[in-house]
Amino acid sequence: MHRPSPDEDKSARKPARKHGRSERARFLKNDRRRVRWALEPDYRDAERARRYGHACAICRKATRDLCIDHCHVTGRVRGLLCRNCNSALGFCADDPRLLRAALAYLLATVKK
Repeated sequence: MHRPSPDEDKSARKPARKHGRSERARFLKNDRRRVRWALEPDYRDAERARRYGHACAICRKATRDLCIDHCHVTGRVRGLLCRNCNSALGFCADDPRLLRAALAYLLATVKK
C-alpha cells in the first residue's frame, strides 16, 4: 500500500466528503415527506394550503376539497380551485374567449 510522503502534493489525494451525512439525512427527510404525502390526506391538504392558499383562487370559498389547477400546455400549477370553478374552466377548455363570452352573456341577461 502506498503512503503519501509529506512532500507529495495534498491536492493529489481524494478530498474527503464533507456533506455525506447531511445528504442522507435530507434524502430520508424527503422520503418521509413523500410517504406522508401519499398516505395521509391531512398532511397533503395542509401542504397544499401552505403552498397555494386555503381558498379557491376564483370564488374565494374556503373548502377542504380544493383541486390543483394546472395549465395543460405547460403543466405549470396555477393555483387551487373548488370543484365548481375547476369544472367551469374545464368546460370552457381554458379558453379566455369563451369565458369572456359567458361573462358578456350573463351581464346582458341579468335583471337590473
